Amino acid sequence: MTARPPAGSPRGLPDGRPGLLPERFLATAAARPDAVAVEDGGTRTTFAELAGRSAAVAARLLAHGVGTETVVGLCLPRSADFIAAALGVLRAGGAFLPLDPAYPADRLRYLVRDSGTTVVLTAGGDAPRPPADVFPPHLTVLPAAGAGPSPDAGAPLPAVGPGRLAYVIYTSGSTGRPKGVQVEHGALAAFLAGLEAAGAVRPGPARVGWSASPSFDASLQQWARVCRGDTVVIVDDLARRVPQRLVRAVTEARLTDLDLTPGLAELTADRLARALPAGSGLRLWVGGEAVPPALWRTLAGHRAAGVLDAVNVYGTTETTVDSLWAPITGGVEPHLGTPLPGQTVHLLDDRLRPVAVGEPGELYVAGPTLARGYLGRPGLTAQRFLPDPWAADGGRMYRTGDRARRTPDGRLEFLGRTDHQVKVRGYRVELGEVEAALADCPGVLESVVLPHTQGGVGVLAACLRTTPGTSLEQVRAHAARRLPEWMRPSAYRVVAAMPLTPAGKIDRVALGAGVGAGAH
Repeated sequence: MTARPPAGSPRGLPDGRPGLLPERFLATAAARPDAVAVEDGGTRTTFAELAGRSAAVAARLLAHGVGTETVVGLCLPRSADFIAAALGVLRAGGAFLPLDPAYPADRLRYLVRDSGTTVVLTAGGDAPRPPADVFPPHLTVLPAAGAGPSPDAGAPLPAVGPGRLAYVIYTSGSTGRPKGVQVEHGALAAFLAGLEAAGAVRPGPARVGWSASPSFDASLQQWARVCRGDTVVIVDDLARRVPQRLVRAVTEARLTDLDLTPGLAELTADRLARALPAGSGLRLWVGGEAVPPALWRTLAGHRAAGVLDAVNVYGTTETTVDSLWAPITGGVEPHLGTPLPGQTVHLLDDRLRPVAVGEPGELYVAGPTLARGYLGRPGLTAQRFLPDPWAADGGRMYRTGDRARRTPDGRLEFLGRTDHQVKVRGYRVELGEVEAALADCPGVLESVVLPHTQGGVGVLAACLRTTPGTSLEQVRAHAARRLPEWMRPSAYRVVAAMPLTPAGKIDRVALGAGVGAGAH
């Protein structure tokens, strides 16, 4: 292959090899021990306290046999306990698996079983916890905070290298089974260093709102910034759902950075602009879904007025959170921007040939932030992580499944998906996984799930063929047991037969046309 793709960002890591997260955190804690690392309501945790708590977690895990790349489940809400536990797992040489306590019990059981997790850290007190029967008897369940072996200050913890596994996060799977993405220390470090080198993360300590679910990879971009000296402020669950409450949380906590999906940004941007003084410089990280043109114009206007500093971020779990970023400015259509330093983007046709400027192609990402692959799925890993023909070091590139085109000035414009994957409130959803869960409900003969707009918000709608006497209440209850809240359809429609295309395939366009009128 002789053709070369359009020039991207350099392949070398920004400023040489970036420090791994545990190293960066310990250096920060040594330099600023009394500074506030985490704020959660009225509770403040200093860097020295967080370092001590993470060391205690590491010692407790080592005492229970956690070793190199042992997967440790973190069934914890957004909290200082979660950050201390995650850092403790990393310092012990293990890899953490976020387990959102709000997930259905069936999903938590699957994640623990599929990942091979043998140790889980849970919350104490009044914090939300899953039912007691979620974790099998052979599993070691420990409190994330509390009594346990005290670390010996003179006892060194295991050395951690860039090629060691740091965490596993599960994404929706097209076959009906979520798949675990394995991310190494070097990829996580390169991601954070790339944000800094690009200027996306501004110099000096910041106050970063943590609003995403721990099981959503965007949360890493939020809480991991404690490792560079920023203060992480926990955004409570009510503020995540109520725009007025979120605005109050931002102003009272004096946040400098906040991550929002486009849907939530549409509901809060104008309110934030009215509540904040000119020059506040609040950086809004908008991502998880495509930014609609109207929202782009709104955010660009607030930037011009000096109130909000919004950026669009694009990435996948398989490329460690974010790969592209773009300041949201006026005079241009919505776009994905340019690669973060250290990452390279190719736009290729179905024969892996570069497409011309202005032509649509599939987006591939290469560089040091690529995940190791899918846990226990070598075949799927080989399908999605391909040899990069332009990498002199024999590197790989990840096939995102997203379509885009490059503008003459080098920006990338998002054109949609090549498959049936959609985004709902920023979460990646394979429609096939939802369809498989619904089809497993007694009385459901066939299910098709479609993206749908309800009240201006993207949701899912299900079209079902059922046996006589099957009620939608039964199906909704089944979905609640099997699927996280954001994967459950908001509307249901029962059909006598699925419409077919001339080729004999289900006609999703025809089904979609009838969702609004006949849905319940």
